[in-house]
Amino acid sequence: MSRPPGVQPERFVDATQCAHAERELARDFTLDALPRLQEAGARVRSRLSLRLRFLRLAQNPAVDGLLSGQLELVCQRCLGPVTVQLREPFKVVLVADEVALAQEFTDYEAILVDPVRLDLQWLAEEQALLALPLVPRHEPGACGASVEPQPEDAGTQRPFGNLRDMMRDG
Repeated sequence: MSRPPGVQPERFVDATQCAHAERELARDFTLDALPRLQEAGARVRSRLSLRLRFLRLAQNPAVDGLLSGQLELVCQRCLGPVTVQLREPFKVVLVADEVALAQEFTDYEAILVDPVRLDLQWLAEEQALLALPLVPRHEPGACGASVEPQPEDAGTQRPFGNLRDMMRDG
């Protein structure tokens, strides 16, 4: 049975069943569904896609995922909008308790969640926050501001430049 137009796919999935069936899922998100990403500075035109392949790993559901899309952020050089392209593969294993969290999983990061009710919106937002650049900015020369580095001897003021001499004399 197909979904009526305008109805969004499920936000929550049973990752245990998905892993048992080796299911693949895809979800798309707009910024209005990702409030923590908005708080981190993302602007209205941002969109994310989440592609997931579920599998079993040491009796736990695991996810091979890919987060992709565009985030419109604020350039820290010129304070104008800058579009950042994301294409972040990730591998997580879903564990339900602290004991399993301490277990080592090769190539997979363990996260503590309820695998029976995995929130795909939360997962997309977490991965996007991890993928954000530390300092978003345009490529050199592409910035809206004409900020050119000044040579040091071009009248740079050094208010404490002679402090060492003053301390020796005092």
